[in-house]
Amino acid sequence: MSPFPKSPNLQLSEKLFLRKSWQSHQLGQHFSPSANGLTEQSANLTTRRNEFFRSRDSRSTAIASTARLSQSYPEIKFADYPTSAGSTSAGLKIKLQGRLSRSDKPYPGSPSFYADSYRLAGLKRGQQLHIQLKSLRFDAYLELLDAHTNRIISVNDNATVRGTNSSLTFTVKPGKDYLIRVSSAYPGEMGRYRLSLNNFPDSVGRFNFSYGYGLVDAAAAVARAAGQKPFKAVQNLGGSNWGLDLVKAPEAWARGYAGQNVTVAVLDTGVDINHPDLKSNIWKNQGEIPNNGLDDDCNGFIDDVHGWNFAGRDSNDVRDFYGHGTHISGTIAATRNRFGVMGVAYAAKIMPIRVIDSEEDNFFRKFDANVAAGIRYAVQNGAKVISMSLGNYPGDPAMLRTRLALKYARRAGVVAVMASGNERESFGATQPIEPALLGLKHLGIGVGAIDVRRKVADFSTPAGQRPLAFFVAPGVRVRSTVPGGAYETDWSGTSMATPHVAGVVALMLSANPSLTPNQIEQILIETAQSSGITVP
Repeated sequence: MSPFPKSPNLQLSEKLFLRKSWQSHQLGQHFSPSANGLTEQSANLTTRRNEFFRSRDSRSTAIASTARLSQSYPEIKFADYPTSAGSTSAGLKIKLQGRLSRSDKPYPGSPSFYADSYRLAGLKRGQQLHIQLKSLRFDAYLELLDAHTNRIISVNDNATVRGTNSSLTFTVKPGKDYLIRVSSAYPGEMGRYRLSLNNFPDSVGRFNFSYGYGLVDAAAAVARAAGQKPFKAVQNLGGSNWGLDLVKAPEAWARGYAGQNVTVAVLDTGVDINHPDLKSNIWKNQGEIPNNGLDDDCNGFIDDVHGWNFAGRDSNDVRDFYGHGTHISGTIAATRNRFGVMGVAYAAKIMPIRVIDSEEDNFFRKFDANVAAGIRYAVQNGAKVISMSLGNYPGDPAMLRTRLALKYARRAGVVAVMASGNERESFGATQPIEPALLGLKHLGIGVGAIDVRRKVADFSTPAGQRPLAFFVAPGVRVRSTVPGGAYETDWSGTSMATPHVAGVVALMLSANPSLTPNQIEQILIETAQSSGITVP
């Protein structure tokens, strides 16, 4: 959906990868297909997406340079709308109706499209604004512009994968005036539309809409878990290890806590268990005799020496053909040695559980079933932490099987750490996708992404307005392991942030194995750092 030429339809495998691996290649960031085993289709998808965004950016520049800045537009004044007694404009929802017709001004540079524009007034610095555009008559297309320059700040052409409505979410910046433009995705489309604007504060107490409670702090959290004072700062590792420095993992290492005796289950695309930086830290089922065709430990799985594959046809083949799960695993527990990378909890064990793979997983029910089965396997086989850099599409049904499995894990004392999604910019999301959203049910931890400068990534789906155990961690251009004994840096997404938090939880459990999920989440909340974090 776009007012520009449409991309070819995605192949099933491409949709699968967009849904399950929350890496933000849909935002113009990409994989390198040569080293990490990505399919050619995924590489082609990346190219098309990059070309689309380059085209959009150049189009935006051209529009801005030719626009008449003296144009006047009707204003939406938030101060003009009454609120309940004793309240402020925060939390106010404004609803308007309009109509695209031939009498409207044409879309700049595209006379076959019609557009309505509105200037926003009465907004306050730091507030969040969520805009929704709905129409039963045309495929809605929504843009946010700088009112002074007419430059496009953000666009959205679909609020859900299957829908035709649009939405945007942004933070009001100081000294900025905003314009919103309503148009259609296809030429010549007209008809009535509904526009709603929801204005709400950026924080509720310590809980921030964009980043929750803030950046995880291993130095403080692990010390609290061990009943000690916060650990003293140590020298930064620097370079591509900036993520480890930002979460203060070296401070915990210096006190002897590195994830010893903690198994972290990675529910993902599989793991390269022979990678030189992972091989020594891959979990081994001690009750299973390799390749004898028997279920020696009677756990219901034959020859599950190094985990299980629930994707496609169930088997003990946990190989990673996409690279995503291997990258996650390296961030959690890559071995500390003289080459490659180091994991946050470099002495922990990785339990590979493959839940994403074949085309049949593109069907929601199968995906939900895979994830639920993976969670139960992890719990029943001794994992203490579950890392899930995956989730449903916006607009998908609730992950009911996964919810039940997470309840089972919680009762067993296992901590689930889940990616919030990469849908803020592309879908205008205002809260995490499932399963991360299940943190509202006290079923785990949600994680968003920040960059090396502590800025929340544009793609990072927000924590939302309702407090839950939500934190941010490094998730932009993260270097880690990929299949074939290689390493790559150009990976970005809440997928990359999630294993940082899973690693910190493993450090805490190595300091105090008796901690409950509730205690871990409370310690993380009390020790998280919000200073210096900036938002999109």
